[in-house]
Formats: sequence, C-alpha cells, structure tokens
Amino acid sequence: MRRGKLFYFSRFFVRLKIGRWTAEVPPPQGPTVYVCHHGNMRGPVTSLCWLPFPVRPWVLHVFTDRETCRAQYRDYTFSKRFGMPQPLASFLAGAVSGYVSALMSSLDAIPVYRGMVKIGETFQETVAALQAGDPVIIFPDVDYADGSDQVGEVYDGFLLVDRFWSRKSDEPLTFVPLRLEKEERRITAGQPVRFDHSADRKAEMVRVREALRREMNEG
Repeated sequence: MRRGKLFYFSRFFVRLKIGRWTAEVPPPQGPTVYVCHHGNMRGPVTSLCWLPFPVRPWVLHVFTDRETCRAQYRDYTFSKRFGMPQPLASFLAGAVSGYVSALMSSLDAIPVYRGMVKIGETFQETVAALQAGDPVIIFPDVDYADGSDQVGEVYDGFLLVDRFWSRKSDEPLTFVPLRLEKEERRITAGQPVRFDHSADRKAEMVRVREALRREMNEG
C-alpha cells in the first residue's frame, strides 16, 4: 500500500489536536472491509490516525481531484453548508482544495462515484486493493454530517463489493464493524460479518447491513 509523506506529516499534527486514542483492532486475516461511523468526520479522522495498520479509505470522488474539490468546497461546503459569502467561499476553496486532493492521493484513497455510471470503477479498484492484500475502510452513513454517537441510516450499495469480489475469488470477504468509544477514547472491532452466498441476495444485503449497523452501535 502506498502512503505518501503528506499523510504522515498531517497525521502528526492531527494526533496532537485530537489526542491519543487506542485501537483494539486485530490486523486483517484475509480480504477485509472495515466499516465505521462517519460522525461528521470523527470516524475518518480518528480511524485513519490511530488504526495500527494502513487501510485504503473510500472517499467521494470530488475530493480526489483538485478542480472538482475546489468546486465542492466553493459551491456547497463553504457557501451552502457554512453560509459564507461567495467571494470568501471561492478564496477558501482555492486554498483548501490543493491540500485536500493531495492528501487523498497520499492516503491512496479509492474514489467513490456515487450514483454515477463510473461506480463500477470504485468496485474494481476496491477488489484490486483487496487482491493486493490491502484492507479497505468505508463510512456508509447516509447523513455523514450527523455528529451523534449512534449510527443512523446507512447506504447498502457498498455491500455490492462482495459480489464483485466473489467473481474474482472463492475466498470469503469479511466485513468488520468498528466502534468509536468516545469516553474511553478507544476504537474496537465488532463481530465480523460475511455473506451467505446460498441465501437470497436481497435478504442478505439487509441482514449484513443491519448486522454491521447494530455492531457499530453497541460500543
């Protein structure tokens, strides 16, 4: 797995800012997808800073390219979400987008083309990462800006990675839910979940999704 100097540089300062967390998460045994509560960036920041092994995160594709990243910050994040006047939003977007897109590259992030024809590329790159022995981490909250401790509604489309994986390998793919225990400042792993390929696919999507959500909420 490729991680650049910018990631390690950024991680040093973010760790100073958020403080120490412990991670009681065993290293992956075989192809593994970790699933974690987004929690308005708390999940990505904490897990990527403190997991004791590298993971490749799913990241919305707009943040992996400087121009689309600038447009996202200018036209939505700073202007609509934070209510900044357009000139200020445009200035800050230009300043931030270069760093963010470079950081995503340094993280070896997998671009997620949600709701687009190119979503197949997301799954293909994910399978390639798993084949190379790289674990993947996904933050599937529908409301990613919800900062509460409990995981609410989650997307289930990410679970299609199991179908793409099973076309390439007979080895089972394991989904591992992660819990962020804020008071203890600890990351723990819940019970792993796997698909039963002999069961109905739609029913299995619901079962696996709800099992992961339940495990993430039991910390």
